[in-house]
Amino acid sequence: MADQMDDSLTEDIWASPGPDGQPAPSSDRPKTPATPKTPKTPKTPANQPTPYDREASLRKELEGVRNINAAIEGIINTLDKAKGNMNTVSGTVSNASTLLNTWTRILSQTEHNQRLILNPNWRGATQDLAEIEAETVQKQQQAERRAAEDERRREAARRKREEDEEDRQRQAAVGSSTRGRHDGYARRPQLFK
Repeated sequence: MADQMDDSLTEDIWASPGPDGQPAPSSDRPKTPATPKTPKTPKTPANQPTPYDREASLRKELEGVRNINAAIEGIINTLDKAKGNMNTVSGTVSNASTLLNTWTRILSQTEHNQRLILNPNWRGATQDLAEIEAETVQKQQQAERRAAEDERRREAARRKREEDEEDRQRQAAVGSSTRGRHDGYARRPQLFK
């Protein structure tokens, strides 16, 4: 059997093509049968296309839209609940922040009081008030001294301006009286000394 196949292959190689360019048909080989076609399904009343029912289609679409609306309303309700929960969390955080700030101030004051009590130079609140009072009086006296010194400077500057003005007036008066007299001698300017 293997020999027959070998012979047919060898024969096909040496076979010349037919008149229309197709290889010459081999007489030893049987023809391949054609592929059978699938039969069409018979049309029964169950298989026949039903006429388009517009109203049923619209009802189905309306039901789908209602389901989508219900889902969206559920999401909106969930978001509203989440918003309420976030407001609650925000209020709680705000209250916690206020409590933390209060606690920080209390702790700071406690630390300050502890330092005062442990300070051997501290003589009590009465002494602190007296020191504050003395400091205030000292600052007030310094301010009064600065104001008096500023006033003295202004007064000295005013007197100096008045004296300068009087000197200018005297010089102007002396200068105008000598200009009026002329004894005939011309003054020669001295260029070089």
